[in-house]
Amino acid sequence: MELLALQGLFETHKNVLAVANILPKHKNIYVKGLQGSSPAVFAAALHHKMNDCFLYILNDQESAGYFYHDLCQILGSEDVLFFPSAYKRAIKYGQTDAANEILRTEVLGKIQADDKKYIIISYPEALAEKVVSKDILIKNTIHLKANEEIDRNFVSEMLDSFGFQYVDYVYEPGQYAIRGSILDVFSFSYEFPYRIDFFGDEVETIRNFDLESQLSKEKFNEIRIVPEFGRNSAKNASLFGLLPAGSVIGTEDMRWIASRVESINEDELHIDPKDEEFVKADLLSKIDFMESIHSFRQIRFDNKMLNTPDAVISFNTSMQPPYHKNFDLLSESLHRFTDEGYTIYILSDSEKQQK
Repeated sequence: MELLALQGLFETHKNVLAVANILPKHKNIYVKGLQGSSPAVFAAALHHKMNDCFLYILNDQESAGYFYHDLCQILGSEDVLFFPSAYKRAIKYGQTDAANEILRTEVLGKIQADDKKYIIISYPEALAEKVVSKDILIKNTIHLKANEEIDRNFVSEMLDSFGFQYVDYVYEPGQYAIRGSILDVFSFSYEFPYRIDFFGDEVETIRNFDLESQLSKEKFNEIRIVPEFGRNSAKNASLFGLLPAGSVIGTEDMRWIASRVESINEDELHIDPKDEEFVKADLLSKIDFMESIHSFRQIRFDNKMLNTPDAVISFNTSMQPPYHKNFDLLSESLHRFTDEGYTIYILSDSEKQQK
């Protein structure tokens, strides 16, 4: 059975339907009893039931990575976005990561570009870092459409003004190249460079292409080209401020998330950078962080709620037992579940595992 078929069964579960019905009317829902990968299965089911953008805040980068991977396995990567910290290791070391900057900018670009209902996965360190405001993002974005009338030289001048580097061949974000009627540009909001083919002053085609083979791949009707904001002094907003109105925020453990944001700010106070390459982060305070979350509807997965939620939805799941390659123990467990009336689905990542 395909995973989507199993996901379809989960979407008809009474608790998933209850959350989808309750959430539009209430601000704070406590969902408990989900273990292992079941929160991701729940999130995917809710995504299909509701026309909203969701931001899930996991306790740390590792948990966020597993949650993101599970959701991509279920839904594919088109509607699932990962919003990491812009820094290598910890923020206090001041070493930015170019790949993470691209992922962050891609999220900012996508949520301001269209009305699709995305699922965004993140964690405290990433969300504590400020981003550019929506106004600055729009002012610094070049929007191109296929069959659009626009002067190629004007696009080139815009790229220059946004700090893009003119090169013979693009190989990293922030570069562009011109060969005849073709303009190649590597935006900070997308993992592949774009190839824009002009016919006179008209955009004839837009594709992305592979850096190694230089061969064109997917075709696009429209794109947005975004510069680097890593060292931009105008980082005075948060991701929360760019989320579409009516978005929903899910949190793994609110107390831990709040304490982590507080400790990140405390670390920042003791930084005395001497390295010229050090990039100091602009951070949200714990108070601003909590107030930002409070303005949205919330799904809480905490082990224990201190405040009283508007509704409580209880699932009855348990962690998979550790079999440690003991197939006799596994067989005994499967027979027992079958005798108790359960339907068993065995999920694996590869044919080798299945065999």
